[in-house]
Amino acid sequence: MPKLKLATLVLVIVAAACGGESPTQPAGDPTNQSAQNNSGGGAQGRATSSSNSGPAKHIDPRRDGFEIGLGEWAIGAEAKAIRPGPVTFVIHNRGTVPHGFEIELEGESSGHGSGDLFKAESELLQPGESTRMRVTLAPGTHKIECLVDGHDDMGMEDLLDVRADAPLVKDEARSDPGRIAIADFAFAPEATEVEAGTRVTWNNDDAAEHTVTAIDGDFESNSLGQGESFSFTFDRPGTFAYRCAIHPEMEGVVNVR
Repeated sequence: MPKLKLATLVLVIVAAACGGESPTQPAGDPTNQSAQNNSGGGAQGRATSSSNSGPAKHIDPRRDGFEIGLGEWAIGAEAKAIRPGPVTFVIHNRGTVPHGFEIELEGESSGHGSGDLFKAESELLQPGESTRMRVTLAPGTHKIECLVDGHDDMGMEDLLDVRADAPLVKDEARSDPGRIAIADFAFAPEATEVEAGTRVTWNNDDAAEHTVTAIDGDFESNSLGQGESFSFTFDRPGTFAYRCAIHPEMEGVVNVR
């Protein structure tokens, strides 16, 4: 009988430990920024601050491929900083004209010619095309831009900081389904599922302007600048497909139960 009591106590302790939250797991995503006036049908307007339904998992953006979005006239990266080492860039042309991706280590050469500095380029991508490019990045500041002549001067350039202590990014799989980010010339998540009556808010994190435009005309935002939001309340079940009217390759869907 004493042995049975001890085993029961051990099981209770183990169960309690497994049910607790990891002390190292990051908190949820911050509140969103205020919205601009928007057009379109339904219950839409200024977005309100909200928190995630659960804690968000943070991951190394290099893990499944580092997303790069190209479009008129900006370049979007999954994160502003990553850790050094091997990385596969997953590059999407979401614009309406050809674009390509180029990355180059910033700084001065050691005196043996420009070949001392790292530089890599993708192939030229037609609208809607994607490609993958695997490289190994050393610590330092890298310039990322469109390789088409003149496109960098129109805004398609940015800096990527490669350093050992670069922060991890939030796993969108644990985000509030009522919040959709517009980032890297894509809707994230591309598909979301909500209950009828849910107010969904899109926030534009890109430097380029975007819209949220329903395919069937049920809702439509104005052009959203960086940091601006659009909201719409889905009152009935159904499947609602939408896209960016400026960059038609950007598509998403809201499934309402």
